[in-house]
Amino acid sequence: MKPIPARRLRFLTALLSTLFLLAGPVFALPLLTATSASATMNAAASPSANTGSEGSGSDGSGSDAAQDSGISVRIDEVTPWVDEKGTLTVRGLVSNGTEKAIEKPSLGLEMSTRTLDSESRISAWKQSQARHRTIADLEHNGPEARKKAKGNNSDDDSKAPAVDATFDDKIDPGASYDFTIKIPADDLGLSTSSPVSSWGPRGLAVQLGDSTGLRASEIGFTTWYPSPKFDQTKVSLLAPVTLPGHSEGGLIDPDRLDDAIADGGSLATVKKLLEHKKLGLAIDPRVLTSFEAAIAEPPDSDDPDETEEPSDQDGAETQTPPAGAAEDTDEDASEAELKAEEDQRRRLNSWYQDFVSEAQKHTIVALPYGDPDLSALQGTKIDRLSDFAQKQRSIVSDVFPDARTDIAWPVAGSATKSGLRALEKTGNSTAIVSDEQQPSTTGIRDDAHSQTTTTDDGESTIDTLVTDKGLTDQSAEAIAADHPASALSELVAKSAAIQSEAPYRTRELLVPLPRAAASAGWEDAIDSLSSAPWIAPTGVDDLLDSPSTQRGLLQQVSDAPHIRARAVRSLGQTRAEQEDFNSVFTDRQSADIRMDRELLSCTSAAWTLGRNANICAGAARKQSTKLMDSLHLRKGSSVLLVTGEETTIPVTIVNDSPAEASLKIRMKPATPQLRAQETETVKVPPAETMRVDVPVEGLANADVPTTIDMVSADDVVLPKHESLLVRVRADWENIGTAVIGLALAAVFVIGLVKTIARGRPKIPEDQLADAMARAQTDENEKR
Repeated sequence: MKPIPARRLRFLTALLSTLFLLAGPVFALPLLTATSASATMNAAASPSANTGSEGSGSDGSGSDAAQDSGISVRIDEVTPWVDEKGTLTVRGLVSNGTEKAIEKPSLGLEMSTRTLDSESRISAWKQSQARHRTIADLEHNGPEARKKAKGNNSDDDSKAPAVDATFDDKIDPGASYDFTIKIPADDLGLSTSSPVSSWGPRGLAVQLGDSTGLRASEIGFTTWYPSPKFDQTKVSLLAPVTLPGHSEGGLIDPDRLDDAIADGGSLATVKKLLEHKKLGLAIDPRVLTSFEAAIAEPPDSDDPDETEEPSDQDGAETQTPPAGAAEDTDEDASEAELKAEEDQRRRLNSWYQDFVSEAQKHTIVALPYGDPDLSALQGTKIDRLSDFAQKQRSIVSDVFPDARTDIAWPVAGSATKSGLRALEKTGNSTAIVSDEQQPSTTGIRDDAHSQTTTTDDGESTIDTLVTDKGLTDQSAEAIAADHPASALSELVAKSAAIQSEAPYRTRELLVPLPRAAASAGWEDAIDSLSSAPWIAPTGVDDLLDSPSTQRGLLQQVSDAPHIRARAVRSLGQTRAEQEDFNSVFTDRQSADIRMDRELLSCTSAAWTLGRNANICAGAARKQSTKLMDSLHLRKGSSVLLVTGEETTIPVTIVNDSPAEASLKIRMKPATPQLRAQETETVKVPPAETMRVDVPVEGLANADVPTTIDMVSADDVVLPKHESLLVRVRADWENIGTAVIGLALAAVFVIGLVKTIARGRPKIPEDQLADAMARAQTDENEKR
């Protein structure tokens, strides 16, 4: 056979390709039409309405799409667990955010047909509600259906499933309607004959539909608990007692403390939690120190020098201001402010004393000051703050002598071997880590108390308390939710799934609450988890005393949350600048403590997510700048100085800082025509001004620009300085007096010389002749 030429082969290939392209739409069109029709039919089908029937679940993404369209279902209440005598209640709200009414709506509750006895199955149910059945709906269990059943002389209808909604046959645009679904345990269709095998979490889905199909849905969980007999899971809950946020000097403002102890405040919530006797408390020393400062009595003002009214210098009687003058108004306002401050002090003191009394009954873990992210501080310019923060734990032990001050709590996922070694060196014998870093070796939950190595050779170890990430994250999600009913039901379901892993094995788990200010959601999370009959609340001290369990080696988490490096750099720069400035204060140690406490408030573990750390670091820098500007010199006018005279130039120091400053004044002339000496060290009380005289001497005529610096006792020049122009001039007054005296003397001498030069005055001849004649006559008569 003769081979086909290459040119003809290419032509045939191109021709066949063209034919396939032209014929493709012809063959594809019927297939696409059939697929589209099938999808339309499935969408139009309403949810299964027969109790006990199987149905295909709605996909989670479809539900989201429906809710994104403006139609939504919200669950506000769901019974977290139901026993054989209980009733499942689901209550919520349906909303139509569209501009079109939903005609003839249907509402039903679906339940999974199998037990969700693992976290993976719970997660799968959240994604797609496959293998479910309808256990109640509006059509078969609504008011009309119940009336009809009652009219047919049915048995006791009070225990039948009931679905009630405030909408009728239409859901108006922009409207929201409540619904309530109640199903007795007998109508759930769940087995009670073998409790251990039939108990466990079940998925729930509230579905809203109409003639076009499913419009919106919301999921939740409940746990079937027909009184099975097995061991309980011990759960230790740890609640941080802290108020994250930047504050001047590292102390929480009394007004903020007052808000926190009011109804609904974070500290008021903490106090309610103390009703749970097994709850452990991780207390931030910053909270205790702030209360101690806020309730301290103000200094007495009995000093007569301060209270005595100044008298008039001329001895005149001081006039009494007329009634109703501004002075009276100011005095009344001051008295009102003092009374308000005293009332606030009493409230804070009462709450604090009650809290200390109740908290002593709980296991207490002392946190470092400000509950900082210790791992983020390692290897930075402010790594010394880590040691300082941990030493401040003694504040907690001073109030609570039994508090544990040897337990470190790195941010979840941030622990490293080098970091744990550093914590050991600062007196920590135990570290709280996540099971993400120290996983179980058995594939199921292990006890929380374990150990891990801190060196590569495995010779050095540290005790660990391993937190349960699943329950910890779920409780945090429930606490953060605006409508937490679904999330709380999932929290209980996950705890049941953990119990299902090994029902006849007692395990001890650790679940910490979010490291932030407490909220109302904390109480709901603790109540939901603690009230489950398969959970035994246990104190943290019992967990610490339990034997340790073998777990895996410490794992590294690449994306562990940390305080952002930008914030840490900013705090390091702020500290370096202010550390030198603090040498000006008489009590430098207290100034350094105030500075470090303030900076630590910006390294709080609460700031490991979001931009809060950067915002706090910026506030700390502004406060540091304000403090360094609070010690300054009052601007003066230019000074005229006489050469050759030793005198002084007055300089006014203003101390607006909260501490006494010890400093001296150094004047630096720009040219040698002026000589200045450094002053002696003076102490300026807080919120006062002081005048200091600087010794100077003018040497020659000149206008001398001069810089005036404040210098600490350690010879640190403070950032604020002033400039002064000193006009040095000769002693013109004495010179002028001498010139005038010399001029007068010259005039006198000149006059005298002229007088002598002229001689005696000559007498006219006729007068001389007459005088001679009289003289001769007088002489003859005498004879």
